[in-house]
Amino acid sequence: MNNPHKNARTTPHIRALIVDRALRKRQPVRDIASTFGISTHTVYKWIARYREAGEAGLESASSRPHASPRQMPKQWV
Repeated sequence: MNNPHKNARTTPHIRALIVDRALRKRQPVRDIASTFGISTHTVYKWIARYREAGEAGLESASSRPHASPRQMPKQWV
């Protein structure tokens, strides 16, 4: 799913730049966050996802929940 919503601050390309600046160029996370207009938490999130899944971890993911425990049973819908 590579279709970020219209207000997304980052795209997979920008996320790759973030990771490159953090890991390869060793720029401070605070500077990276300021440059891209995002929080330091977001920078750390993309670094962690890259370390876990590589380039694939930088793609947009679905925000749909994995489970809906309070969902109404299908026979009632």
